[in-house]
This record gives sequence, structure tokens and C-alpha cells, in this order.
Amino acid sequence: MERKMQAEKVAMSTAESGLSEPKCPFSDASPGSIKVGSGSGKRPPRIKCLPFVGPIKPFTGDVMPFLNETRKAYGEAFRFPIMGNELTILCGDDALALLEHDELLSTTRSMEVLARAVKSKLTYTFDGPNHKYYRKIHSGWLNRQLEKERRNEIVTTVGEHTANWKPGHVFDPLKEAQSQTVDVLSRILNGEPFPFTSKELSTVVHTLIFATYGHVPLWLALNNPVYKKTQKKMNENSLKLVRRVRQDPEFAERTLIGQYLKVEPKEDLDGVWRDDDLKIVPIAAYLAGYDTVASAAAFMLYQLLAHPEWLQKVRAEYDELTREADSAGVDPMKQKVLRAIFMEATRINPPGALVIRYATKDFQFKGYTIRKGDEVIVQISSNHMNEALFPNPEKFDPTRFLGDDATQLKRKVLTFGSGAHRCTGAMVGPLFSQEMVSYWVNHFDLELVPGNDKPRIVAVPFTQPMDLKVRVTGRR
Repeated sequence: MERKMQAEKVAMSTAESGLSEPKCPFSDASPGSIKVGSGSGKRPPRIKCLPFVGPIKPFTGDVMPFLNETRKAYGEAFRFPIMGNELTILCGDDALALLEHDELLSTTRSMEVLARAVKSKLTYTFDGPNHKYYRKIHSGWLNRQLEKERRNEIVTTVGEHTANWKPGHVFDPLKEAQSQTVDVLSRILNGEPFPFTSKELSTVVHTLIFATYGHVPLWLALNNPVYKKTQKKMNENSLKLVRRVRQDPEFAERTLIGQYLKVEPKEDLDGVWRDDDLKIVPIAAYLAGYDTVASAAAFMLYQLLAHPEWLQKVRAEYDELTREADSAGVDPMKQKVLRAIFMEATRINPPGALVIRYATKDFQFKGYTIRKGDEVIVQISSNHMNEALFPNPEKFDPTRFLGDDATQLKRKVLTFGSGAHRCTGAMVGPLFSQEMVSYWVNHFDLELVPGNDKPRIVAVPFTQPMDLKVRVTGRR
């Protein structure tokens, strides 16, 4: 009853916030909180921190507590430098409302690093009149049907990676999840086993991320010899894949590149699908899942092993569903307990707590002026530790997300972003994470290794559990 009243309260609040004044173009924002124009010119406050360097340690460490405490001290808009690059942080429901539209915040500039690295014009279509057109290619294919049709392939891939797990085997759940994630993504989206080493992909992913967020100067990042060699190798492999897709219609049908070739490119690509533009498609699949899907899986496994009572419930549910399953295997959508584990694990430790945008014009947010060109970081995890929504928010409690009355609460957990530029893999990403973890815990007995049984949380910028070790104690 208490949870039902809580969910109804959330639903009522959401409905009320939609009754905004006609002057406010953001229906999800509170009246008057967002206005176009410079207004008074009053800027968001700068927090107390080291000049130039800024709060680099907490910002690249466990960023959630840092942002939550800073928000309490300074409000829902504040600024600080990171290595000389000034960031404006926006928090709360009104900040999330900004993400629902393209009028004031742009994604394209945040893609500049990737565009220069891969030399693909497709990266510049994230904004503008055609971005929804291109997004439909993804959302129309990256859905539950794809997961269902390829489920056996996903399970087989995870099985191959764990074939040598024997009692006594110790592994790092994050690294293992990263390795399995990119192989699954490569097979399902690109039609081939992952063609690089995990170290090679890590070099590319984190070089591009650090350059994008200003942790490393762009010129320095892109001229690193190790990175340049690896990026060249990745670009060349992607071009070969594009050519193979063009030559083999049957193969094309099973790839994301093939879905692009089914539609006509718009004028922003000169009406032509060039190989150089399409080569970003397979690369983006690796970049998108390497940290997010894998981190979610690693956090899920940690919470299950740290809370054996929930591990027992997950296994009991799986055993029951196995008896009812058809040839396609257990549907992860039916694993309600496991899905609740996913929601709660990523509420506490969201892989993507922040998204980066750039202001396209002057506007006011909560009485502060955001200037055109400002680099804006929106905390999409703003509500994850909101005590009004999630009582005792530090506690791991998956029952929050069990039952029909939890629907509104689920909408407050934004693991894969929010708004017009929400991750196009948001439908299948959680399913891939859940299937990996489900396979691990239902085929093996596992335990946290003493001394490495609590994660060190870092944000690079995606939140990750470091220094965890898990031991295989037997097969099931």
C-alpha cells in the first residue's frame, strides 16, 4: 500500500508538472523555469575548487555523491573547470525537460572528436531536421524482436566465453562483461565476431571520451601514436565490413549497416551512402556498449553476490521459466526479479550519470543565464537518490521495481539517457546485460573474493566498478 501511494504521488507530480504556462515551450518543466534569452545575465555559481584543474578527483571518481552534495550546496545549476575547460552542470526535472527538445541544447559539437577520428559525416546528423529520420533506422531494428530472433546466438556467444570457467577460476566482472558485450554486439549488429582485442578497443574508447570531456587536449589525444595506430586499424576493418555488406544482400539483412542501406540518405549526406560515412556504424556499436552495457552487468553481478537472498530469487525464477520456455529459451522480459535487480543496481550506480550538450543560444535556467556555446552537462541521474521517490536511497532494495505500482518509478531511472537523443540501444542494452548476468549466475556458483569484494567506483566518464574479483566455485 505504501509503495502504491508513493507511485501515485509520483504520477500526480508528473501530471501537475505538465500543466505549464503557454509561454514555456518545455511541457515537462515547471512554469517559468526555462526561458529563451539572456535575461538578467546572472550566471550559475562557480563552486569552490582548484583553479584550472577543478574538482578532477571526485568528477572522475564516484561522481554521483559529488554531484548530489554539490547540488545541495549550490542548487540545480552550477559551474566548475576541468583542466581549464569550464562546465555548466544542470540537475533536476527541469534539466531533464531540456533534453526532450533540440531548441536549446545541441549534441553535434560533442561528436566533433568522433567525427575527426573516424572522418564520417554521419556523426554530424545527431541534430537538425533529419536526426529523427536516422534514429528510426536504429530504433526500428534494435528492439525486442531482434533480441528474440537472435537470443540463441547471444546465449551461445556468452557460453563460448565462459566455457573454460572451472572451480577456482577468478575474473574481473567488468573486464569480462566488456569482452562479452562487444562480442555479442559485434555478432548481432555487425555479423562477425569482435575483430579486435579488448585492450585495442579500450585505447580508442577512452581516448575519444577523455578528449570529448576535456580531460585531455584534443590535439594531444588524437596524436597519441598507440591510439592513431589502433584507430586506423579499426577504420580499415569497418570499411571492409561496409563493402562486404554491399556485396552480400543476405549478410546485409543481419547487420545494422544493411538497415541503413534500405533507406535513402538525406541531403545532409548529399543523398549518397558513402563507405566513409557508413564506417561509423559498426564502430559506434562497440563504443556504445563497451562501457554502458558492460558496467550495468558488472554492477548487477556485484549486487547479486553481495545480496544472496536476491540471487536465490533470481535462480528460482529462472528455473520456473526454464520449464515453460520454448526453443528460443528464457525470455529476459519475463525475468521480473532480474529486471528489478537491473533497475536497482543501475539506480544506485548508473553507468551513464551524465550527458554532454552545448547551448545553441542564450537561455535562462532557474533564473540563471546559460550562454550560447556553453558546454552543458545534464545530470540524468538527478532523481536516482531522491528520498521522496526512493526512501532510504542508499539501500539496495529491488522491491521498489516489483509490481504494477512501480511503473512511474521505473521512468525516473534513466540508465541509457533521456530525451530526443536517448541512446538508440536503450531497448536492447538492458536485455543484453540481463542475459549475460542470467547466464553467469544460473550456470555457475560464484562468490566475491575477500579483499576484492567491494568496488572502487570511477567515472571515465561512465560509472564503472573497479578492483572487483569474482571466483567460480562450481557449475550448476
